[in-house]
Amino acid sequence: MTATRSPLLLAAAALALVTAGCGSEAGSEPSAGHGARTPKSAAWTEPGRYSFRLLSEGGERNGLGQYRITVEDGKVVKAVGLDEQARRTVTAGLQSMPTLGDLLQEFRQAREDRADVARAEFAADGHPTEIHLDWRKNSIDDEADYQITEYRVHRV
Repeated sequence: MTATRSPLLLAAAALALVTAGCGSEAGSEPSAGHGARTPKSAAWTEPGRYSFRLLSEGGERNGLGQYRITVEDGKVVKAVGLDEQARRTVTAGLQSMPTLGDLLQEFRQAREDRADVARAEFAADGHPTEIHLDWRKNSIDDEADYQITEYRVHRV
């Protein structure tokens, strides 16, 4: 009976190991507290010029929608609203558009403030690909979810 159980136990253990590795993006690893993920390398710094696509969802706040954002020297120099809500936000002015540095600062602040949820995923190069925030799980509409895609560094 023991000989029959051993292969089953090994198969179950292997499945558990494979399953445990799922769900985290390359370049990220769990860190202590508040569901946060931090880059394996803190080497990522904002390039001089880059662009990205941002989907901002969650809560009742300004800046919801889909955007194409271009950043130069740490400031948004161009933003295109890709849906009606985002077009209205862009019309209000670029000063309300976040850089990736701004989004990371919001994430860090949520962690410092001990938000109930402050979780991020990072690409292999260290730039964020997702940020999920919820300051108080029992509060309505205080959450923020960001998905960052189409990240490109441009020559200066």
